[in-house]
Amino acid sequence: MRLVGVVVVGLCASACASQDLVHFGGILNPVVPPGATLRCSEAHEHMTIVDRPTPDFPEELAYFMYINQSSGPREIHMLFDIGPDGTTSNIRYGADIEDLDHGATRDAVQPAARAIETWRYAWNDTAPARYATGCETRFDFAMRG
Repeated sequence: MRLVGVVVVGLCASACASQDLVHFGGILNPVVPPGATLRCSEAHEHMTIVDRPTPDFPEELAYFMYINQSSGPREIHMLFDIGPDGTTSNIRYGADIEDLDHGATRDAVQPAARAIETWRYAWNDTAPARYATGCETRFDFAMRG
């Protein structure tokens, strides 16, 4: 019995550490920032957006909002960093983790994180550092009509 308990704890520990669990408060593409960084608000004048595809939210999300008569908009607040090669890292949910207890919010975080994962930026020659921290974005969605 003791061995089974160790195996279950070991499996949970490895699953909880998985970066695929961004919708449960984890981090997608985790990296340790270098010593020299810029706040994202300062970095925008030193970069251009190359590609920013939108998330592909699941159709079930609209159904869930409909059956719960949710007329108010939902926000998915996300945080991320931009690395020296223009790719995104440290992608995570940026609002209260308790909000992820709500299924519609949780189901929207994974597609939002996967979209941010594909975003690309290009640094220009004036950048004093080529790593931006604390970048934020928000995806809003609501039922219409």
